[in-house]
Amino acid sequence: MKNSISYILFTGIFFALILNCNRNPVTPGQQFSCTWNGTDSINYLPSVMCDRDFERLEGEPLSLVYGDVGSIKLVYDINSDSLYFTDSRKYELHYTFCRLHLGYAKSQTDFNREQYSNGNTRLYYLAAINYYRGPDIYTVEFVPGDKISSEAIAMVFNKVKDNFYHGDQLKFLPTSPALDQRTLSLNIPKITSDQIYVSQNYQAINRAQAYGYLTRVDVSQVETTYLSRHAIVVTNGIPNNISVVAGIITTEFQSPLSHINVLSRNRGTPNMALRWAWNDSAILALEGKLVFLQVEADTFTLRTASLEEAEAYWNSNENNDPIVLPCNDTTEGLFPISEISNKDYILAGSKAANLGELEKINVSNPGPIPIPEGAFAIPFFYYRQHMLRHGLDSVVISMLSDSLFITDAKVRNEKLKILRDSIISSPLDSVFLTDVINLITELSSFRRIRFRSSTNAEDLEEFNGAGLYESFTGCINDPDKPIEHAIKSVWASLWNFRAFEERNYFKIDHHCIAMGILVHRSFPDEEVNGVAITRNIYNPSIWGLTIDVQKGEVSVVNPPAGVISDQLIFHTSYDNSFEDPVIEYLSRSNLSRNKTVLSESEILDLARYLMTIKTWFYLNVYNGWQEKSFPDFAMDVEFKFDSPNRKLYIKQARPYK
Repeated sequence: MKNSISYILFTGIFFALILNCNRNPVTPGQQFSCTWNGTDSINYLPSVMCDRDFERLEGEPLSLVYGDVGSIKLVYDINSDSLYFTDSRKYELHYTFCRLHLGYAKSQTDFNREQYSNGNTRLYYLAAINYYRGPDIYTVEFVPGDKISSEAIAMVFNKVKDNFYHGDQLKFLPTSPALDQRTLSLNIPKITSDQIYVSQNYQAINRAQAYGYLTRVDVSQVETTYLSRHAIVVTNGIPNNISVVAGIITTEFQSPLSHINVLSRNRGTPNMALRWAWNDSAILALEGKLVFLQVEADTFTLRTASLEEAEAYWNSNENNDPIVLPCNDTTEGLFPISEISNKDYILAGSKAANLGELEKINVSNPGPIPIPEGAFAIPFFYYRQHMLRHGLDSVVISMLSDSLFITDAKVRNEKLKILRDSIISSPLDSVFLTDVINLITELSSFRRIRFRSSTNAEDLEEFNGAGLYESFTGCINDPDKPIEHAIKSVWASLWNFRAFEERNYFKIDHHCIAMGILVHRSFPDEEVNGVAITRNIYNPSIWGLTIDVQKGEVSVVNPPAGVISDQLIFHTSYDNSFEDPVIEYLSRSNLSRNKTVLSESEILDLARYLMTIKTWFYLNVYNGWQEKSFPDFAMDVEFKFDSPNRKLYIKQARPYK
């Protein structure tokens, strides 16, 4: 392939060449005639009998969970015993087709209530045929909350099978545990979401476009290799962290809630997974060249680019004006979490301030937010005093005015390390240390304590900063984990290379940043950890909560290679969402021995708290942030279930862009 030609996967002829497979294998002796004549304008077909029919009707699936999926919405009219394969680009909703072509006269609200029920008002059975191109799998799927009976599922499946040119290859994909249970005794072929997930080849994590120099870096070297902000990085795995780059291509699938994707979303840069990217000859041919990358739901484009078009894009899309962050570093004292709230981010950082805001939430159902015991905030004052006392503030000023530091990444990395070492090696004020230890013992009986980074340059509406700074554990009366070292190590992480580069990219003034610390008990025996977004990130028009959860301490945002977590959508668009929950599993943990990580009752408890947090921050803190509607507004929430009784704790909440 020539470098001047757009590099597009999963479309047209090139798709077949790359995958070396026939999209539509036909059983010997099997003959089909297309239903559509190829010229007439149509709104639906009664059957789909060839590639041309499928391609004429296919659109995007309702939820963009997987990459490279073609979808046809279908309607079965119960009274007339008629099957309609609809033009799914024209009719994105079943409701629209039924209203315009089948005479449904009620509202969409009535439609949703009646036509997904198992009552006598039901007129239609509503489903979709999804074609997963990577593994070459066709499925019949119903929405997760559909109350359709077992008998009706079997009838619709067989009707579709008889009127579809690959009927013998069709499989039923249950999109919720309830649908799975309802079809246990049916004699229809089934497939699980896990099987779909692991068989995918392409995943669009953050859909965006960028220009940059294609750079291949082994995943083990990503954190130690200098990467230009104009690098589009191809790596053979998922790095734990990555400095500011123009785009990311990994060979392993990522959680949409991973740190590197949160950073990609915050930067507005493309992020994708392609299983064979590391050794692909077309990608190898572009190594070191200036390229254009565009990541879309079911395809991507990677091609050579001219310097003129790249510079025009960089000039119009990258920040130019410096951002000065507010910082109160003159107020001393340690603040129990009950004494601070969201507005105090200028005093002790957003992480501590938002936990203080969580502590203020006290509604009858579900009750107070379960935050970690013994929580308090160390404000910026003590970080600034430490820097002043040991002359480190002058080091920062000198460093930031050094032209070599500004222009040479190697020098920048070396000087930042010297600064961090100096922060840690300089002795802590003894009075301050005593005050910290006294407050720890006063607020709780826990002696193993987590000291968490909390700056004025993270968890902001305009700057997320996920994973940039570090947290450390200290233990009272344990010389191997001294409290003093934990505090100074958190302060030093303000000057991590990747954090500095990220702030530089967003033009944040380094002179105005400071590090506070959120202090609370640690969780050495957690049974479950997870992250939730209080919105359906795969399809915001379908209300829900996106939850990513894993057994034990195995991270969901930086998982080891090959580890998959439970990923699920808790649907909130139903009137009785919390009495008759609809839970859609997108993947299952491969560490949980064929069991879900959380029970249904635990998911319900968590979901109630998540909706409470979303409501509180929307109404009381962000006041309709960026003019978003309540369904579109979302918080990013970290949680744990701790042993021995699997008690739920909410550890963190921040706005999600």
